[in-house]
Amino acid sequence: MELLRAFTYMFKDQHWLIKLAETALLVVLCPVPVIGLLCLCALLGYLAEIIHNVSSDYPRPLPEWDHIGEDIGKGAHVLMALAVYHLPPLIVVALLYILRESLAVSLFGSITFTGVLAAIMPFLLIYLILAWALLAIGLANYADTWDSSAFYQFNSLLRSLGNHGALTLQWLVYSLAASMILLALLPIALFLFFPVQGYLTGNFGRRLRAARMALRDSHTNAEHVAAVNGFGFVAPEGPAPLQGNETA
Repeated sequence: MELLRAFTYMFKDQHWLIKLAETALLVVLCPVPVIGLLCLCALLGYLAEIIHNVSSDYPRPLPEWDHIGEDIGKGAHVLMALAVYHLPPLIVVALLYILRESLAVSLFGSITFTGVLAAIMPFLLIYLILAWALLAIGLANYADTWDSSAFYQFNSLLRSLGNHGALTLQWLVYSLAASMILLALLPIALFLFFPVQGYLTGNFGRRLRAARMALRDSHTNAEHVAAVNGFGFVAPEGPAPLQGNETA
């Protein structure tokens, strides 16, 4: 139901056609030099606002395109985080390309390159899964606070991933499934990608915040019980034991 709602919620908005048309226009302009970079930042900022609205339970989470300058500023932080998180695999791909070009076009060279590629690919895939999971948590935190440092607090992000791994895995599955559906819907997917992924990540952020509060409450209750005595057991109720020569 959550995956289906990600594709349908925007049509409940009274102005959905105008908003999606403006989104599609910016997507079409992305390949244009300089202007395309600004459009991409605006789209990423728009994505962050959708995440914020869904996470905050707004009845109409699809934002208006009436503050594009603010969207560009917010999206620039998201674009920077995307670049940082994907820098290691980009470096690996560049090194693989250099290795491929340096090897002679021969059977031995092809076998060597294939062996190196086969050895690296599993680690690269594991890194990408981990990076996307941490990026989703960071994006949810960023949309909640608008603090760009949320992307780079890796200790906190790893702790959240460890505490809420099942919830993050569910987001990964939904996001991958939505991406596959969007690929099948090309070119319509050009203006549906940001609303769909924004809804899924916003709902993930809302559930993540609720899970954190529940975990915090459970820790608070456990600390309260442990504070009663050194062993964490509540003292038994009833009259105090007699001391010395006291009589009943």
